[in-house]
Amino acid sequence: MSFAIIADLPLGVYRGHVGDGDLDVVVSPARLHAALLCAAAAGPRAVEEDGRLVPCEQDDVALQWLERHPPDGIRLPRRWLNTGAAVAFRDEGLLKKSKAGWAVKKNGKPAAMSVAVDGPFAWVWRQDPPEAVRAALAAMCADVSHLGMAECPARMWTGTGEAVQPSHVWDTEATLFGGSGAGVDVVAPAPGRGTVLAAAHAARVGVTPSVKADAIKTDEQSVRAPVAGEALQMLRYVPCGGPVSAAPWSTVWLAPLDKPVEHDERVAWAVAVHRALISIIGDGAPGVITGAYPRGVSRPANRVAIQFLEVGMPFAYATSAPSTVAVLLPSDAAEMDVQVVGEALARLRVIRRPGGEQRAVVGQIAVTTGEDFWPAPRAGLRRWWITAPAAVADNRPPRGAWSVADTVATSVGLVWRDTFPVTGRSDARYRALAHAVAERGVRVSWASLITSGNPRRFVHKIQPGAVLQPYRALLSLGSLAGERTLVAIGQSRHLGGGLLTPVDLPVEEVAE
Repeated sequence: MSFAIIADLPLGVYRGHVGDGDLDVVVSPARLHAALLCAAAAGPRAVEEDGRLVPCEQDDVALQWLERHPPDGIRLPRRWLNTGAAVAFRDEGLLKKSKAGWAVKKNGKPAAMSVAVDGPFAWVWRQDPPEAVRAALAAMCADVSHLGMAECPARMWTGTGEAVQPSHVWDTEATLFGGSGAGVDVVAPAPGRGTVLAAAHAARVGVTPSVKADAIKTDEQSVRAPVAGEALQMLRYVPCGGPVSAAPWSTVWLAPLDKPVEHDERVAWAVAVHRALISIIGDGAPGVITGAYPRGVSRPANRVAIQFLEVGMPFAYATSAPSTVAVLLPSDAAEMDVQVVGEALARLRVIRRPGGEQRAVVGQIAVTTGEDFWPAPRAGLRRWWITAPAAVADNRPPRGAWSVADTVATSVGLVWRDTFPVTGRSDARYRALAHAVAERGVRVSWASLITSGNPRRFVHKIQPGAVLQPYRALLSLGSLAGERTLVAIGQSRHLGGGLLTPVDLPVEEVAE
């Protein structure tokens, strides 16, 4: 790759919005194009046309080149989303009339929602643009003052692709329901995008309002300019190194709670959290959280999972809160779905169960990765996993010889089923999965069925006529997952069950 545009954010924070004000998590090619257009039309290279400033001919040609040539690769720095609930009340010149008279109205707006980054963004092309285009893009980059909101200053320049290694490459085969599945979906300009933005700007500022329209209102509101949605395209960029992560769930949101959640009540509380998140998102909630996918679309092995962590567990960003709810996003979830679920969790303040019992979210919500969730074992110890509090068998026992250990192995295989070339159905498929995970080093030290109490407390829904088989097990995940990976197994792994918590034992203590 021989040409790149690099954008460094000196404050290490990116604040931008998309749609109806949702937090933007990636500086997209469309955002890059808009920033360069603004610099070209308002900077020292702009020319006057019919009493207004427009990009000069060289800059216009360069912007059209960007519209016709999406970047072949992008560099995304590591990102941490701050979804704090802080509100800023600023004087925007709005007035409100009351019985006491006129007063300045200060509307509250989110002040903390932002994205912290540990390095620059970059957009990379394999082929050099024409020399005139390259020179124009370099000149426009020097005139860009910020990306996103005005409080996010940016330094931009052009360089060679060899000096910037992209983290993601354009998947030209990706469609809405196809392609590699994993990756980042970003918005890019299409031919004519500059014309659309120029027309929207002219419509916004080109007409002087009438005296009546410009008169003082008794209760004034901020007016947001309409978002021009034409001449845009959605592109998917996939990681250069292959799959997003070996972890089944790569993104984990953590919300501390004010009261503990008992083992036997985890599934019920997870259902309450699930319903609350779907209610906050409203119509159009993605299938990754609802579990409902369009007809003809294959269901992924994993979707959003909700688990509870006790105080004292040594997980990343652990606090002294009595309990913490963890919302897990699968590795193949689209970036937009991750954003939707994260913003819904940021708005979740109280969790309610039927009967009036509730738990409140206290403190800051943190986000971490599923790959580095638990601490590494100390020297001389080997990482094993125990189900907490229990897992539920995904299938009935096949005919013939079959053990509880085989049931555990099948539960593990179903978590990673998309990575195994297993064919067949029913009993043959379950046996093949158990065999496949054994070849990857999965070992079950012991496993036992739970026969006391009501087994329904460990699962939300079951098929009519199905036999519930909750179990506890101590197992090793072999090469399927790292020593710090967050994993849940079993039928109820998406709603409070089957969480694997680490147990470190001397290497010689547990037999293979």
